[in-house]
Parts: sequence; C-alpha cells; structure tokens
Amino acid sequence: MSSSRRLAMIGLDAADLGFIRSSGGSLPNLRRTLEEGALQRLDSPAHLLTGSVWPTFSTATDPGEHGIYHHLQWDASRMRLRRVATDWLDCEPFWYELARRGRRVVAVDVPMTFAPRLPKAVEVVNWGAHDQLGPLACSPRGLERELRQRFGSHPMGWEIPVGKSPAELGRIRDNLVRGARRKGALVRWLLERQPWDFFIAVFGETHRGGHILWPERPGAGTVPAGALLDVYRAVDEALGEVFAAPVLAGASVVVFSLHGMQANISQEHFLPALMDLVNARFVGAQAPGGSRAPSARRGIVRRLRESVPPAIQNRVARAVPVAVRDEVVNRSIVAGHDWHSTPGFDLLTDLNGYVRLNVRGREREGAFERDGEVLARYVSWVRECFGSLRADGSDEPLVADVRLVAEVFPGPRVDHLPDLVVRWSGQPPVSRVASPVIGALTAELATGRSGNHHREGFCIASGPGAPLPPLANGRELGSFVASSLA
Repeated sequence: MSSSRRLAMIGLDAADLGFIRSSGGSLPNLRRTLEEGALQRLDSPAHLLTGSVWPTFSTATDPGEHGIYHHLQWDASRMRLRRVATDWLDCEPFWYELARRGRRVVAVDVPMTFAPRLPKAVEVVNWGAHDQLGPLACSPRGLERELRQRFGSHPMGWEIPVGKSPAELGRIRDNLVRGARRKGALVRWLLERQPWDFFIAVFGETHRGGHILWPERPGAGTVPAGALLDVYRAVDEALGEVFAAPVLAGASVVVFSLHGMQANISQEHFLPALMDLVNARFVGAQAPGGSRAPSARRGIVRRLRESVPPAIQNRVARAVPVAVRDEVVNRSIVAGHDWHSTPGFDLLTDLNGYVRLNVRGREREGAFERDGEVLARYVSWVRECFGSLRADGSDEPLVADVRLVAEVFPGPRVDHLPDLVVRWSGQPPVSRVASPVIGALTAELATGRSGNHHREGFCIASGPGAPLPPLANGRELGSFVASSLA
C-alpha cells in the first residue's frame, strides 16, 4: 500500500468472527466483505488485560509501554482508583503523527482515546463508544454543535454493571439498534464532509451488545431471543450505508475487530472475598505465635453493592454524575484495608482477576519490599490458594494460572498495570467454590454480563493494497498503518 493511497478503517468493537460467520445469512454486507476481502486473524493482549486492546492498537505499543488497561486504574501515589486522563498516563494515537506530517485525518469514536488536541485533525471522541475516558469532545471547534443538531446523542449510554430485567435488556437492544443506525449516518456524513487521507471510525454497539445480550450461557434465558443478532443486523445495515459512499471508491478499506466475544467465563465475583481470605491467612501466619489475623473489614459501600437490588442500583447509577459512580467503585475497592499489613489487594476487574502488590516505595503506603523474601512468599501463596480452588462438586480447577504481568509486558509503565492476573479455567460462572487451603465461599456473578471477551480479533482488507502483509496482532495493525501513510 503506497503512501499516496487513502485508507479507511472501520472498527467493529469486540465483534466476534464466529458469531458473524454463523449469522452470515442475516448480515449480507459483512458476508460480502468476508467473501471478497482478505481475512487475517489478530491476536491481542486480551488474554490478560482486556481493556488494553484499544490503547495497544492506537499507540502501536504494548501495555507495558502505554500503561493503560482500564478506564479506572490504581494510582499508587494516591492509594485509590482514578480515571485515566491526560494528566496521568497521557499517550497519543498513531494518527496524530500522520496529521503533523500533513495527512488529512478523521477519527470517530475510537475507544480509550483522549479529547482532541490537534488543530487540523477532525475528531469525534466519546459519542457512541462502549469504553469512554471522558465526555463527548470534538474538533474542530463547532463540530460538536453541528453533530448534536444533526444526530443528537447516542442512545447507548453508560454500562451499569448490575443484573437486568428482561424489559431492561429489551430497551438495551433497542437503543443499540437505533445507535448503530445513527452511527452509520454519522460516519457517512463525516466521510463525505471533507477530503481525507486516513479515516477511522468504530462501532461500539457490537461491544455493548456482546456483553449484555450474549445468548449462550446458563441463565441467559432472560435475554430476548435474537437480541444480539438484531444489534449485529443494525450494524450490518449501517455498514452498507458506509460502504456505498462514493468517496470510498479507490480507497483501501479495512474492517477490523481487535478481540472477540464468547459466553462469560469470569469468576470475578469471588475475587474480593478470596483476597480477604488469602491475606488473612498469610498475615496471620506471619504474626507471633502463628495467630491468624481477621479478614479485612470491608466498607459499607461494598456491602451496599452486594445487598441492594440491581434494579435500584441501576436507577441510582444513571441518576448521578460519572464522578460519583467512580467514587462508589473506588470505595468498594479500597475501604477496610489496613495498608500496613496488606501485602496485596484486588483491583477493579473485567474478565480476569487483577491483583496489586502493596510495594514499598511504589505505593504511597506500601508495606513490603518489592524484592524481599516476604513478598516472594506471598506471590507463591496467592498462586497456591487460587490453584486449589474447585467449583462445588467438581474436580476441575477454577483457575488456569496466575501470571506476573511484568514478565509478559515489560516496559516503562508496567507499574501502572496489575501485578498479577488470575486467569479462569473456562467454566461457566459458578456460585460456590471450595479449597482445602482457604475454605469455601459463596457468591453470585452480578455484573449483568452474559458475554465476555476472548483474545482473537480479525481484519479484512479490500481495495488497492489488499491483502495486507501478515499481521500478528492489533499493535502491528497500527504500526503498519502508521508506516504506510507516513
């Protein structure tokens, strides 16, 4: 692909290739794209850090370089969760350098990117993205007002991670269908609004729909029949409108997804209580006489989140500002810890379990030396405890392994990532687990997610320059675009 050609990238956030292929008869535009384009499968860091896939793509660097894995991350200097922002973990997408070199850039709803800062690029951030770091922001000046007048707001809104009634699931489906159609009209308008060399737009509806409307798991009977297909069908219709734009004639087009979806296999609902037990047994074993320390005193916010009915949580969360929701999540994580005797603690998670080590000199109130004997023994203890877990009545391990992130993603910002990632073995979410090491626990998955991620994505190239050279993952996709259009 020569640098004189134009390139348009259309992202289908967390769209699943298997679901697309099995539904091909209902998705004519995606079916035709698969038949006529050159398909490549893409790996991603989603096997450990699902929220890192978009920053990895947009910066063309690994998680240890950019340091972003979630919209709310642990800030060691404040001992709390904090929303990722430009004054903390700032990074640039690769198309900023393209714009500086004179390329005409349009970027629309790329997840996990910051508010526009380039005077000449056209950007729409956080209009209809599943993952958002902040409010809607547009460039150039005046574009936001025009966008609101033409298209209004996207009906997807924020995801509230609680269980949902059949009626609520129906409303989510309807909002995603309307949002996909509105997104298609917006993308077509921006494609034709002014000349461009690089155009990228992302449909977030496939991501939200995959989490909330995935039909294949025990207990998914409350999901309306065909709801996820309805969302994909609406995105497919929107793609038809986009592909019909005359301005795409002669341009290279890449349709891509950085990771996929499947039935939810997360056991994250056990993580807080498990870490309380892991810490209590470990700290107690270090105490004089071997007396056992009590479990951490969990704060009232966590107890409320565990006891208040989901419908009430949903209504309250939608009525309060984002900053209030962030603080509620933060308090549910940090409350009740005695940092001087806490060797490790759970973080806000997604698919896998995330554990942070309370390292002296890194955490403001760190208690243990990074390279000390106690912390090394603690990591071994964490692995032993999680490796001993079994679902009630099963001999199959609940945990596949516990990985040290620094060994997988080394880099200058690795300390902003979780230290340990607990990878589940693939069983459907269970309600009771038992361990000969730390005992038994009962908990229910309460996020309202019937679907969750797997690591495999894809890209399909068509037009001049297709097929693309062999690409291993989304990071290489970003690097290829940057070098091709530089």
